[in-house]
Amino acid sequence: MFASELVATSTTARMVVGAARIIMGGSFIYYGLSKLLAIQGIIAFIGLKLPMPTLVFWLAVVIEAGGGALLVVGYKTRWIAGWYAFYCVFTALVFHTNFAAMPIRDHFFSNLVMAAGFLCLVAAGPGLWAIDNQRTPM
Repeated sequence: MFASELVATSTTARMVVGAARIIMGGSFIYYGLSKLLAIQGIIAFIGLKLPMPTLVFWLAVVIEAGGGALLVVGYKTRWIAGWYAFYCVFTALVFHTNFAAMPIRDHFFSNLVMAAGFLCLVAAGPGLWAIDNQRTPM
């Protein structure tokens, strides 16, 4: 009896998943576009950790804002969510491992929480209000 309640097949569950997908996608649009407010500082920070910081910066803007927009409309949701799960863990490990600084440590764990949320989208699918629901799966 309880196990059947865990499956996101009811309309209410699909509404919740759809709302979560839209909120998560909207957050990533914000993360991507807000980088444009501090381009030089973020490029300098990326340069401390990775080569080709300018390229990495612009890739991050496109990945975050573009992928966020795809999530909001619900296009290729499982693929985008899977990518973002990896992306959140990767950025946590590369940029947020100075555990002596509480804000950095908090970013590390919030990235892991976001990765877990994206894995839930991989498992549950897009929920309601998604382009994926109107296409034939490939």
